[in-house]
Amino acid sequence: MVDLHAHTTASDGTLTPWELVDLAAVKGVGVLGVTDHDTVAGIPGALERGEEEGVEIIPGIELGAKWNDAGQMHILGYHIDWQDRRLLDQLSWLRGRRRERAQRMVDRLNELGVSVSWERVEELAGSGSIGRPHVARALLESGHVRTISEAFSLYLSPGAPAYLEKVEFTPRGAMQLIRSSGGVPVLAHPATLKLADSQLETCLEGLVSEGLAGIEIYWAKHTAGERAAYGCLASRYNLVATMGSDFHGATKPGIDLGMGFTDEVDADQMLEGLSARRGRKLSAHEVAGDSA
Repeated sequence: MVDLHAHTTASDGTLTPWELVDLAAVKGVGVLGVTDHDTVAGIPGALERGEEEGVEIIPGIELGAKWNDAGQMHILGYHIDWQDRRLLDQLSWLRGRRRERAQRMVDRLNELGVSVSWERVEELAGSGSIGRPHVARALLESGHVRTISEAFSLYLSPGAPAYLEKVEFTPRGAMQLIRSSGGVPVLAHPATLKLADSQLETCLEGLVSEGLAGIEIYWAKHTAGERAAYGCLASRYNLVATMGSDFHGATKPGIDLGMGFTDEVDADQMLEGLSARRGRKLSAHEVAGDSA
Protein backbone atom coordinates (compact mmCIF):
# COMPACT_ATOMS: atom_id res chain seq x y z
CA MET A 1 0.00 0.00 0.00
CA VAL A 2 0.89 3.64 -0.41
CA ASP A 3 -0.03 6.40 2.06
CA LEU A 4 1.35 9.82 1.20
CA HIS A 5 -0.25 11.86 3.97
CA ALA A 6 0.66 11.18 7.60
CA HIS A 7 1.66 13.20 10.65
CA THR A 8 3.96 12.58 13.61
CA THR A 9 4.63 14.14 16.99
CA ALA A 10 6.82 16.64 15.14
CA SER A 11 3.55 18.48 14.48
CA ASP A 12 0.10 17.34 15.66
CA GLY A 13 0.28 13.56 15.34
CA THR A 14 0.43 11.29 18.37
CA LEU A 15 3.01 8.77 17.10
CA THR A 16 6.72 9.49 16.95
CA PRO A 17 8.35 9.19 13.51
CA TRP A 18 9.70 5.79 14.55
CA GLU A 19 6.31 4.59 15.76
CA LEU A 20 4.63 5.82 12.58
CA VAL A 21 7.05 3.84 10.39
CA ASP A 22 6.62 0.78 12.59
CA LEU A 23 2.85 1.03 12.15
CA ALA A 24 3.30 1.41 8.39
CA ALA A 25 5.32 -1.80 8.32
CA VAL A 26 2.62 -3.63 10.30
CA LYS A 27 -0.14 -2.27 8.04
CA GLY A 28 1.68 -3.21 4.86
CA VAL A 29 2.27 0.40 3.80
CA GLY A 30 5.41 0.16 1.70
CA VAL A 31 5.63 3.81 0.67
CA LEU A 32 4.92 6.48 3.28
CA GLY A 33 4.77 10.26 2.92
CA VAL A 34 5.72 12.05 6.15
CA THR A 35 3.92 15.39 5.84
CA ASP A 36 3.94 17.23 9.15
CA HIS A 37 2.48 20.72 9.41
CA ASP A 38 5.10 23.46 8.98
CA THR A 39 8.04 21.28 10.02
CA VAL A 40 10.44 18.68 8.65
CA ALA A 41 11.66 17.61 12.10
CA GLY A 42 10.08 14.16 11.81
CA ILE A 43 11.76 13.26 8.54
CA PRO A 44 15.26 12.21 9.75
CA GLY A 45 13.84 9.70 12.25
CA ALA A 46 11.37 8.37 9.72
CA LEU A 47 14.08 7.90 7.10
CA GLU A 48 16.28 6.06 9.59
CA ARG A 49 13.49 3.70 10.72
CA GLY A 50 12.27 3.31 7.14
CA GLU A 51 15.62 1.84 6.13
CA GLU A 52 15.43 -0.60 9.03
CA GLU A 53 11.82 -1.64 8.32
CA GLY A 54 11.94 -1.64 4.53
CA VAL A 55 9.45 1.24 4.23
CA GLU A 56 10.21 3.85 1.58
CA ILE A 57 9.85 7.35 3.05
CA ILE A 58 8.97 10.29 0.83
CA PRO A 59 10.04 13.50 2.60
CA GLY A 60 7.14 15.89 2.64
CA ILE A 61 5.34 18.73 4.36
CA GLU A 62 1.85 20.20 4.67
CA LEU A 63 1.43 23.97 4.53
CA GLY A 64 -1.75 25.89 5.29
CA ALA A 65 -2.67 28.73 2.96
CA LYS A 66 -5.21 31.52 3.26
CA TRP A 67 -7.41 31.35 0.21
CA ASN A 68 -9.84 33.88 -1.24
CA ASP A 69 -10.77 35.27 2.21
CA ALA A 70 -13.08 32.24 2.48
CA GLY A 71 -11.01 29.80 4.44
CA GLN A 72 -7.96 27.59 4.50
CA MET A 73 -6.38 25.47 1.82
CA HIS A 74 -3.71 22.88 2.50
CA ILE A 75 -0.83 22.28 0.12
CA LEU A 76 1.26 19.13 0.40
CA GLY A 77 4.86 19.14 -0.76
CA TYR A 78 6.62 15.91 -1.79
CA HIS A 79 10.28 15.10 -2.47
CA ILE A 80 11.37 18.30 -0.77
CA ASP A 81 14.99 18.90 0.15
CA TRP A 82 14.25 18.88 3.87
CA GLN A 83 17.70 20.32 4.64
CA ASP A 84 17.31 23.37 2.38
CA ARG A 85 18.30 26.50 4.28
CA ARG A 86 15.61 28.79 2.89
CA LEU A 87 12.93 26.22 3.62
CA LEU A 88 14.14 25.75 7.19
CA ASP A 89 14.27 29.51 7.82
CA GLN A 90 10.73 30.03 6.54
CA LEU A 91 9.39 27.12 8.56
CA SER A 92 11.09 28.37 11.71
CA TRP A 93 9.41 31.75 11.27
CA LEU A 94 6.04 30.10 10.67
CA ARG A 95 6.30 27.86 13.74
CA GLY A 96 7.07 30.92 15.82
CA ARG A 97 3.82 32.49 14.69
CA ARG A 98 1.96 29.23 15.48
CA ARG A 99 3.41 29.23 18.98
CA GLU A 100 2.33 32.83 19.58
CA ARG A 101 -1.17 32.00 18.36
CA ALA A 102 -1.49 28.96 20.62
CA GLN A 103 -0.36 30.96 23.65
CA ARG A 104 -2.90 33.69 22.90
CA MET A 105 -5.62 31.05 22.60
CA VAL A 106 -4.68 29.65 26.01
CA ASP A 107 -4.77 33.20 27.42
CA ARG A 108 -8.22 33.69 25.95
CA LEU A 109 -9.46 30.39 27.43
CA ASN A 110 -8.24 31.43 30.85
CA GLU A 111 -9.97 34.80 30.47
CA LEU A 112 -13.17 32.87 29.74
CA GLY A 113 -12.76 30.94 32.98
CA VAL A 114 -11.67 27.76 31.21
CA SER A 115 -8.44 27.08 33.04
CA VAL A 116 -5.70 25.58 30.87
CA SER A 117 -1.99 25.48 31.63
CA TRP A 118 0.32 26.81 28.92
CA GLU A 119 3.10 24.73 30.42
CA ARG A 120 0.99 21.60 29.87
CA VAL A 121 0.34 22.56 26.25
CA GLU A 122 4.09 22.90 25.77
CA GLU A 123 4.63 19.48 27.36
CA LEU A 124 2.06 17.89 25.04
CA ALA A 125 3.73 19.42 22.00
CA GLY A 126 7.18 18.31 23.15
CA SER A 127 9.76 19.32 20.56
CA GLY A 128 7.11 19.49 17.86
CA SER A 129 5.28 22.44 16.35
CA ILE A 130 2.55 23.69 18.72
CA GLY A 131 -0.97 23.83 17.32
CA ARG A 132 -4.64 23.70 18.23
CA PRO A 133 -4.65 19.90 18.76
CA HIS A 134 -2.28 20.35 21.70
CA VAL A 135 -4.59 22.95 23.25
CA ALA A 136 -7.51 20.57 22.63
CA ARG A 137 -5.72 17.76 24.43
CA ALA A 138 -5.03 20.06 27.38
CA LEU A 139 -8.73 20.96 27.49
CA LEU A 140 -9.60 17.25 27.51
CA GLU A 141 -7.12 16.47 30.28
CA SER A 142 -8.47 19.36 32.36
CA GLY A 143 -11.98 17.94 32.17
CA HIS A 144 -13.47 20.91 30.30
CA VAL A 145 -14.56 18.73 27.37
CA ARG A 146 -15.38 15.06 26.82
CA THR A 147 -13.66 14.63 23.45
CA ILE A 148 -11.12 16.31 21.20
CA SER A 149 -13.92 17.09 18.75
CA GLU A 150 -15.85 18.85 21.49
CA ALA A 151 -12.80 20.96 22.34
CA PHE A 152 -12.72 22.21 18.77
CA SER A 153 -16.46 22.77 18.41
CA LEU A 154 -16.84 24.57 21.74
CA TYR A 155 -13.63 26.60 21.85
CA LEU A 156 -11.13 26.23 19.02
CA SER A 157 -12.92 26.26 15.65
CA PRO A 158 -13.69 29.40 13.60
CA GLY A 159 -16.46 31.28 15.34
CA ALA A 160 -15.74 29.67 18.73
CA PRO A 161 -14.74 32.00 21.62
CA ALA A 162 -11.06 31.06 21.83
CA TYR A 163 -10.38 30.78 18.10
CA LEU A 164 -7.78 33.05 16.53
CA GLU A 165 -6.77 33.36 12.90
CA LYS A 166 -3.28 32.17 12.16
CA VAL A 167 -0.56 33.58 9.97
CA GLU A 168 -0.49 31.66 6.72
CA PHE A 169 1.05 31.71 3.28
CA THR A 170 -0.95 32.45 0.18
CA PRO A 171 -1.40 29.33 -2.01
CA ARG A 172 1.17 30.79 -4.39
CA GLY A 173 3.58 31.42 -1.53
CA ALA A 174 3.17 27.88 -0.19
CA MET A 175 3.76 26.34 -3.61
CA GLN A 176 6.70 28.62 -4.24
CA LEU A 177 8.32 27.54 -0.97
CA ILE A 178 7.84 23.88 -1.89
CA ARG A 179 9.21 24.46 -5.38
CA SER A 180 12.14 26.44 -4.02
CA SER A 181 13.34 23.27 -2.30
CA GLY A 182 12.86 21.13 -5.41
CA GLY A 183 9.54 19.70 -4.22
CA VAL A 184 6.22 18.85 -5.86
CA PRO A 185 3.13 20.84 -4.70
CA VAL A 186 -0.15 18.91 -4.40
CA LEU A 187 -3.58 20.15 -3.32
CA ALA A 188 -4.65 18.26 -0.18
CA HIS A 189 -8.20 16.93 0.41
CA PRO A 190 -10.05 19.26 -1.98
CA ALA A 191 -13.43 18.36 -0.45
CA THR A 192 -12.54 20.49 2.57
CA LEU A 193 -12.68 23.60 0.37
CA LYS A 194 -16.46 23.03 0.12
CA LEU A 195 -16.65 24.31 -3.44
CA ALA A 196 -19.13 23.47 -6.17
CA ASP A 197 -17.60 21.63 -9.14
CA SER A 198 -17.35 24.74 -11.31
CA GLN A 199 -15.82 26.75 -8.46
CA LEU A 200 -13.24 24.06 -7.77
CA GLU A 201 -12.29 23.94 -11.42
CA THR A 202 -11.78 27.71 -11.48
CA CYS A 203 -9.68 27.41 -8.34
CA LEU A 204 -7.58 24.63 -9.88
CA GLU A 205 -6.99 26.63 -13.04
CA GLY A 206 -5.41 29.36 -10.96
CA LEU A 207 -3.35 26.94 -8.89
CA VAL A 208 -2.05 25.10 -11.95
CA SER A 209 -0.95 28.40 -13.47
CA GLU A 210 1.08 28.99 -10.30
CA GLY A 211 2.78 25.61 -10.20
CA LEU A 212 0.37 23.01 -8.78
CA ALA A 213 1.41 19.53 -9.88
CA GLY A 214 -1.06 17.16 -8.20
CA ILE A 215 -4.35 16.71 -6.38
CA GLU A 216 -5.11 14.36 -3.48
CA ILE A 217 -8.01 12.28 -4.80
CA TYR A 218 -7.89 9.17 -2.64
CA TRP A 219 -8.34 10.61 0.85
CA ALA A 220 -9.94 8.89 3.83
CA LYS A 221 -13.09 11.04 3.79
CA HIS A 222 -13.69 11.53 0.08
CA THR A 223 -16.84 9.90 -1.29
CA ALA A 224 -16.84 7.78 -4.45
CA GLY A 225 -18.52 10.66 -6.29
CA GLU A 226 -15.90 13.13 -5.14
CA ARG A 227 -13.07 10.82 -6.14
CA ALA A 228 -14.58 10.45 -9.62
CA ALA A 229 -15.02 14.21 -10.04
CA TYR A 230 -11.50 14.96 -8.84
CA GLY A 231 -10.13 12.26 -11.12
CA CYS A 232 -11.69 13.98 -14.12
CA LEU A 233 -10.12 17.26 -13.07
CA ALA A 234 -6.74 15.61 -12.62
CA SER A 235 -6.91 14.26 -16.18
CA ARG A 236 -8.11 17.59 -17.59
CA TYR A 237 -5.31 19.59 -15.99
CA ASN A 238 -2.57 16.96 -16.19
CA LEU A 239 -2.27 16.63 -12.42
CA VAL A 240 -0.85 13.66 -10.55
CA ALA A 241 -3.65 11.94 -8.61
CA THR A 242 -2.33 11.09 -5.13
CA MET A 243 -3.61 9.08 -2.17
CA GLY A 244 -3.24 9.66 1.55
CA SER A 245 -5.12 9.05 4.77
CA ASP A 246 -4.21 12.24 6.68
CA PHE A 247 -3.33 10.00 9.62
CA HIS A 248 -2.77 11.78 12.95
CA GLY A 249 -3.18 8.95 15.46
CA ALA A 250 -5.33 9.49 18.55
CA THR A 251 -6.31 13.06 17.63
CA LYS A 252 -8.24 11.72 14.61
CA PRO A 253 -9.36 8.27 15.80
CA GLY A 254 -11.60 7.64 12.80
CA ILE A 255 -8.67 7.70 10.35
CA ASP A 256 -6.29 4.78 10.14
CA LEU A 257 -2.99 4.60 8.30
CA GLY A 258 -3.56 3.31 4.78
CA MET A 259 -7.14 4.60 4.50
CA GLY A 260 -7.72 6.09 1.07
CA PHE A 261 -5.55 3.48 -0.64
CA THR A 262 -7.14 1.68 -3.57
CA ASP A 263 -5.86 -0.96 -5.95
CA GLU A 264 -7.90 0.77 -8.67
CA VAL A 265 -4.90 3.06 -9.08
CA ASP A 266 -1.53 2.07 -10.48
CA ALA A 267 0.53 3.06 -7.46
CA ASP A 268 3.82 2.77 -9.35
CA GLN A 269 2.54 5.11 -12.04
CA MET A 270 1.42 7.60 -9.39
CA LEU A 271 4.80 7.54 -7.67
CA GLU A 272 6.61 7.86 -10.97
CA GLY A 273 4.40 10.82 -11.84
CA LEU A 274 5.36 12.59 -8.63
CA SER A 275 9.02 11.85 -9.12
CA ALA A 276 8.88 13.14 -12.70
CA ARG A 277 7.48 16.48 -11.48
CA ARG A 278 10.44 17.08 -9.21
CA GLY A 279 12.17 20.26 -10.27
CA ARG A 280 15.48 21.89 -9.74
CA LYS A 281 15.76 24.05 -6.65
CA LEU A 282 15.11 27.69 -7.35
CA SER A 283 17.79 30.31 -6.81
CA ALA A 284 17.27 33.14 -4.32
CA HIS A 285 16.75 35.51 -7.27
CA GLU A 286 14.08 33.25 -8.78
CA VAL A 287 12.35 32.89 -5.41
CA ALA A 288 12.20 36.68 -5.03
CA GLY A 289 10.92 37.09 -8.57
CA ASP A 290 8.29 34.37 -8.16
CA SER A 291 7.01 36.05 -5.01
CA ALA A 292 6.62 39.45 -6.65
